[in-house]
Amino acid sequence: MLTGDTIQAFAGEPGGAPQPFRPPHPEPLDRVTPWHALTKAVRNPIEAWPRALFEGTSWRPPFPGAPVFLTDPTAVRAVMVDHAEDFPHGHLWRRVMHPAWGDGLVAVDGADWRRQRRAAAPAFRAAEMAALAPRMRTAAEAALTRWRSADQPIDIAAETGRIAFDVILDTVLSGGEDFARADTETRVHAFLNQLELRRLSYLFLPDRAHRGKLNRPAPEGAALRADVDRMIAHRRRTMPRGDLVDLLLGAIDPDTGRPMEDPLLRDNLLGFIMAGHETSAVTLGWALWLAAAHAPSAARMRAETEAVTGGAPIGPEHVERLVFTRQLIQETLRLYPPGYQLTRVCTRDAVIDSRRIRAGTRILIPVYALHRHRQYWRAPDAFDPDRFAPGMPTPDRHLYLPFGAGPRICLGAAFAMTELVVVLATLVRAARFTPLSVPRPVASTSIRPQHGLPMRVDFD
Repeated sequence: MLTGDTIQAFAGEPGGAPQPFRPPHPEPLDRVTPWHALTKAVRNPIEAWPRALFEGTSWRPPFPGAPVFLTDPTAVRAVMVDHAEDFPHGHLWRRVMHPAWGDGLVAVDGADWRRQRRAAAPAFRAAEMAALAPRMRTAAEAALTRWRSADQPIDIAAETGRIAFDVILDTVLSGGEDFARADTETRVHAFLNQLELRRLSYLFLPDRAHRGKLNRPAPEGAALRADVDRMIAHRRRTMPRGDLVDLLLGAIDPDTGRPMEDPLLRDNLLGFIMAGHETSAVTLGWALWLAAAHAPSAARMRAETEAVTGGAPIGPEHVERLVFTRQLIQETLRLYPPGYQLTRVCTRDAVIDSRRIRAGTRILIPVYALHRHRQYWRAPDAFDPDRFAPGMPTPDRHLYLPFGAGPRICLGAAFAMTELVVVLATLVRAARFTPLSVPRPVASTSIRPQHGLPMRVDFD
């Protein structure tokens, strides 16, 4: 059952005390039957999760071969950090991710992963990402121009997808000069949907059944790989343009002095496109909806942006100073984390949270449930950006996982946060957004609003 406040109730009763704003969310189940768990897990996993995940420390669904869910921060740390080598992504992960990442960072382990991570990490430093702010702002400004003459209402979920794709074009795909925009965007969306369908079709097989099996790219993936190969060859012959491609072209493993070979560069760029487009698009959509539905937050963002920039366009020097805007994004990532669950596989018998776990068991870290855990968060279903304000108690590092944790924490976190801060502040300072419906969160490749985010967009 979907719960949450209606749009009319967001501001509280006239003349009364302000009411907490509780965005829509499925109510945890009191009881889960095997059939219910299986059907819900396919259609919308977060609707199949029981109250035990939001109040307890671990849970295992009532059917043979089910994964173990962990919601205790100590157990999460054991799996993600302390004993990460005993809990890899597993063979299913490798099989599903290979069409997108090939032999890139996300799809490999061991020495191959360490070498690539060392080489790529300097390219993703926060200062390097802040330098991309003008390119990100340009994508937001293009959207504002479109909206001034667009028919109302506007589906903001679709539009944030377009903004995120424009950012990808300008920072990861060489400004789009080697790509047909419409074809490339269609291929990216088709490829993402294909990855999700394949993941679901394999979900209930034991991880060992996927050992040594790699999915071939579908036509959309093969075409994207060829396009990126051509782009890399072209960029090797041209002057730098100051984007992420340049940073990765210059990536060198500091331990060996080896650069990233073109096939690996291609695999990683394609993976960054897949991961970065989806996560940024859905997070930006939810953040805009939350700000629009909670007028005080939108007003604070506008005031902050004007105070920080003095009316100037948002640039690299402003990113870290947009503190409340960042808080709102952090709260959005808490309520609707794109990576709503993380998967690992136990490679040897272990005891975690007093449970005996056999080698081969799939471990799930339900990030969505961790972010709303009743024991650790005050008013966990309420929207409150000030829980991330400077000076507030910091949540346990292993309770808040929008970008994962441990050695394999998301390399693109600084890129994503820079993009989200710059784009959100640019949009909210220039336009007024009025939500026209209460969306239903549905978990697939990320947590998406089921029927989009229809809004009215007005300009002063």
